[in-house]
Amino acid sequence: MSRRSSVVIRWLITLFVIGLGLFLIWKFIINRPKAVFENPPSPVKVEKPYRATVEESLELSGYIEAQAMIPVVPFVQGTITGYYVKAGDYVTEGQVLAQIDSEPYELQAKQAEAVYLAAEATFTRVSNLYESGAATRQNYDEAKAQYDAYKAQYELAKVQLGYATVTAPKSGTILMADSAEGSIGTSTSPLYVIADLNKLKISLNVPERYFDLIISNKENIKAIVSRDGNTTEAVVDTIAPYVSPESKTFKVTLALEGDVSAFRPGMYVKVNMVYRTYANALVLDQRTRNTDGSAYYYDPETQTAKYVDLEIIAADNTHIAIEEKWANTQFIVDGQGSVLDGQRVIVR
Repeated sequence: MSRRSSVVIRWLITLFVIGLGLFLIWKFIINRPKAVFENPPSPVKVEKPYRATVEESLELSGYIEAQAMIPVVPFVQGTITGYYVKAGDYVTEGQVLAQIDSEPYELQAKQAEAVYLAAEATFTRVSNLYESGAATRQNYDEAKAQYDAYKAQYELAKVQLGYATVTAPKSGTILMADSAEGSIGTSTSPLYVIADLNKLKISLNVPERYFDLIISNKENIKAIVSRDGNTTEAVVDTIAPYVSPESKTFKVTLALEGDVSAFRPGMYVKVNMVYRTYANALVLDQRTRNTDGSAYYYDPETQTAKYVDLEIIAADNTHIAIEEKWANTQFIVDGQGSVLDGQRVIVR
């Protein structure tokens, strides 16, 4: 074989090896099929809707008040010589609570009585003379007017003397007793404040947007009043017929019912006012929805999660009431926060 032929053969072999290498690189490295990664199905928990009562309510707060706080004010002025009850005491209507120094009023009554008796004697005498024709009609009228005036003064003096003894105008508990024996009692300052602690109320400032709702459901509203674990019921007593333009609220007064022994005027309480009730509603737990309000149900045919925009009929702290068409649907109640619409899931 000639030298030239040998060189050609070597070149051909070299080119073949290079070509084979390039082919193998292209086939197994450059053109190899790409690996497809498929996410595993997300585990979820599903539940069907169930029946429950949904109560739409409004959470408010306020202070306990007595339905009637009665100030006990002396109608006459003087030194207090007797101060008989203290704050917290229960008193009955007509019970003597305090005594104003009555001596000036006793003297006033005696003086008025003496003048009245003299005027009565004069009127009796003039009346007899008038009947016998010995006195004129003018004399009679003057004696009669004087008699009536002094009689009225005497009656007033007796009333003022009676006012020196201060009594309870109503039965109830003494809330305030800020005076003392030896101090001066006047009509401008109450000696006591009385309240019936069995008749309590709460005044609430309710946002304007609830005005029509509260008015239309007044008779059906029920309220639960709570404080430190103690609860009692309340009903609507009054609803203000206007909205305050400054605060954009209107006032609702609730009357407490049931056992109110754990509540006292001035206490801060929380009020859960239920204004609408849906009995035997088709519901889901509030946890079914994500924080943005989205919800997903499980499609067993495709084994995927499906996004749904639920129309909420009503809601409370634990439930949402939904339409009857969802009665047999399996909603994702655990794991819905990590799935997307159409994503494959596995029910656990």
